[in-house]
Amino acid sequence: MRILIATASKHGSTAEIGEQLGRAITSGLRARNIEPQVDVKKAHDVHTVEGYDAVVLGSAIYLGKWLKDATRLVDRDLDALQKRPVWLFSSGPITPGDNADNLKWINTPWAVEHHMFGGKLDPSVLSFTERIATRAAKATEGDFRSPEDIAAWADSICSTLAAHPHR
Repeated sequence: MRILIATASKHGSTAEIGEQLGRAITSGLRARNIEPQVDVKKAHDVHTVEGYDAVVLGSAIYLGKWLKDATRLVDRDLDALQKRPVWLFSSGPITPGDNADNLKWINTPWAVEHHMFGGKLDPSVLSFTERIATRAAKATEGDFRSPEDIAAWADSICSTLAAHPHR
């Protein structure tokens, strides 16, 4: 079983979620006697989703939207994505003015599920403009990603894939 995990990450924390998902899905499927090939890639490095049995696609949220690398991948490969199980995730933090329900891909009918993970806000890696914007939005500094939440979601994906290994 070939699984693609693709992420669009501006400062690396969403990519780290993708890496954690990759490890958890690999071990979760092996525990279910399925030998997976899990490729974890940056969304802009994905040339096609063809050849994958399942896709997990995630993006950081900036100004209430997914990053362009993730939306370009969906726009380009939408037909192929609709032919395989796809899980979507977003990574915050979301500023008080943002509404996660308005994200472009959250309620899409072709995805199995969308999951929202907390994000990480480290001012030391932000540009001057980003620091001003996060201050104006009253965004809270810190790491709000939950390894337990990531592991639980990966286990849920594994259960679905194990129940339907030959889509």
